[in-house]
Amino acid sequence: MTIASGTTASRQPYHYVMRDTEQKGLCLIDGQLVATSLQGANAAQEEPISVVPNRHLERQRCPLIVGIRGGSRALSCGTGPEPRLQLEDVELLDLFSRGRDEATPYTFYKTFGGTTHTFEAAAFPGMFLSTAPGSGQALALAPSAGATAFYLLRK
Repeated sequence: MTIASGTTASRQPYHYVMRDTEQKGLCLIDGQLVATSLQGANAAQEEPISVVPNRHLERQRCPLIVGIRGGSRALSCGTGPEPRLQLEDVELLDLFSRGRDEATPYTFYKTFGGTTHTFEAAAFPGMFLSTAPGSGQALALAPSAGATAFYLLRK
């Protein structure tokens, strides 16, 4: 995404294919992002993620507002006392334009570790995106020891 003068976003989010270290990809099943082995005929079910920067948080930590469906649905950690990972029908570009407090539940700090990335929830420090060891489990949040390392491929 191109940021001019730190305030204007291009018209589209960046799009990536996101896979864990076991090469499980994400697909949408019953309204949830699920990590599963996507090979052969079911590879078309893979759900690319879309991202835009959160311009209100520390740029050095790479804060990204994360979503799917070309940026028309955002991944939220919720605003309650406990994190609750869910998809919401809100445009990433709308969140980019909103204030810090409104965008933070949808923001993840991306950390690069060699060839993979981890995603820490900005609203819940110490909680990271995680896939289950088996296939077909919903994407979840876990403490750092359970953080999943993801490969990102630009689409």
